[in-house]
Amino acid sequence: MSDTILIRHEAPKGFQFISEEEYERFQSWKQAQRGICTWKLKDLARYKYGTKSTERASRYLTKHRHDLDIEQGGFIDYVNTHNGWQIPAAEMMDYLLDHPD
Repeated sequence: MSDTILIRHEAPKGFQFISEEEYERFQSWKQAQRGICTWKLKDLARYKYGTKSTERASRYLTKHRHDLDIEQGGFIDYVNTHNGWQIPAAEMMDYLLDHPD
């Protein structure tokens, strides 16, 4: 006869437990996103905020311009954005991991 021990654990505030299947699905989606060469502003909004609304994504890009601007050593050409954003997806994904705010 074996003993069973039950442990209760709560996720820290702002986190939640997900199934392994859901995690694997997310990892597959994330890898597929890396295959896309460039994002438009709505793609960044979907990835970072899970919404089609681009307002928050636009504010994020403005807030982080000093890091992201190609003229400051970044990877986004802020000067030529009048025809829409051209955001290198892989670089942006890496940046978002390092700057989650």
